[in-house]
Amino acid sequence: MHIGLGIGPGIIVTLLLLITMQSKAGDLSLFDEIPLHNEADISQTGADLTAYIHQTGNNAASVSQTGYDHNARIMQKGYGNQADVIQYGTNQDADITQLGWENLAVVSQYGIGNSAAIDQKGHYNTATIEQIGEDNFARVNQDGIGNHAAISQNGTANSISVTQYGAGMYVSIKQWD
Repeated sequence: MHIGLGIGPGIIVTLLLLITMQSKAGDLSLFDEIPLHNEADISQTGADLTAYIHQTGNNAASVSQTGYDHNARIMQKGYGNQADVIQYGTNQDADITQLGWENLAVVSQYGIGNSAAIDQKGHYNTATIEQIGEDNFARVNQDGIGNHAAISQNGTANSISVTQYGAGMYVSIKQWD
């Protein structure tokens, strides 16, 4: 469904709402973008996969899901933000929220039952989470300018939470068991 609404003289707001059921297995893709100039791509192979992308401003997002019972949510507001989620395996959960300009967030999950969340506010922040294995949990919260967080988890039942407020902070964490 594509809806165009006129608000005031010369101001046009466009709402693009596209719901796609990709198979009888219950896969769901939802794009919700206001206004134009956002890019979104969802690729799903498997069963019971859910991907939701909501963007306002001028942003780009992609979700690639292969396997079963994955959930991916991306919400971006601002300009020039990029978010990517890659999920392979079973029962993975990823949640990305970015508010600001030129932020980058990437979640890569390979395995069973992994959970990742990235929440970034500000400008020029970068966060990456890679999870390989089972039942790993990772969360990154960044608020500021030019912060960088990289988390890599390989194994079972690893857990980490990183919070950075300020400018120019850097953290890199590897958890292996």
